[in-house]
Amino acid sequence: MFYLYLHLTVLSLLLRGESSWHGFLKLATTPLFLGLDVILIFGLLFHGLNGLRIALVGSGIAADRQQALFWSLMVFGAILLLGAALHIGGSG
Repeated sequence: MFYLYLHLTVLSLLLRGESSWHGFLKLATTPLFLGLDVILIFGLLFHGLNGLRIALVGSGIAADRQQALFWSLMVFGAILLLGAALHIGGSG
């Protein structure tokens, strides 16, 4: 919920003009904010992939392979996170 309000606040900067928007972009491309983006992506990946695991186990598809499924999804998530971090780091 906090992220939604933050997103709306950021978008409202567009109404204040170009200089306000460029000031925000200067702040948002600092290493601290880019690091926070990586942390946000980590949370989304972990939550989403773990939810997928729970759905598969709960539906009986992989009930006996729960631990292997967890680790394979987390390795996949780590690869995605590394790619996202490299992309974010390259754009800053």
